[in-house]
Amino acid sequence: MSATTQLGTDREQLLAALRQSRDQYLVCVKSVPESAASIRLSDTSWSILEIAEHVATAEHGMFRATEIASEKTTPPNYAGDAEVLKQGANREAKAEAPERSRPKGRWTTMADAIAAFENSRANSMAFVEKGERDPRKIEWNHPLFGSLDGHQVLLLMSAHVERHTAQIEEIKQTPAYKTAAGK
Repeated sequence: MSATTQLGTDREQLLAALRQSRDQYLVCVKSVPESAASIRLSDTSWSILEIAEHVATAEHGMFRATEIASEKTTPPNYAGDAEVLKQGANREAKAEAPERSRPKGRWTTMADAIAAFENSRANSMAFVEKGERDPRKIEWNHPLFGSLDGHQVLLLMSAHVERHTAQIEEIKQTPAYKTAAGK
């Protein structure tokens, strides 16, 4: 496979993953009424609104990192892509979010948190679509995953959203959510 073919395949993979995770997330969160946004699984877990804030903040931060990341000079680690997707979506492996992406009340409504996510995801997808920079030639040191190329960061963004979509769906199954949502 030529480098040009691989680049095209990489772009297609990224756009498909970013679209699919975006669409699933938006279906999930847009159905959450404000009256149920404060519901959480436990006293120590995040509420739906806090998860939405975290997702929007992390999305923005990871995309920003790809914009300002250094140039990668080593060959791509294609085998690492699957591991990033697997670990990024894995809810069994608990991880402490970096301080900068923890909920701090940046948005007070689901609508605002969703709009922030949509804006960041649109920027990420435009970056891939325009192709001005090859994500495989970007290197960033993720605080939890270590050294990733830009392609892997974008895959991680997709997996991260899937992880938190599943978390919100779990909350939506609780009696507290159903009561707050009027179901």
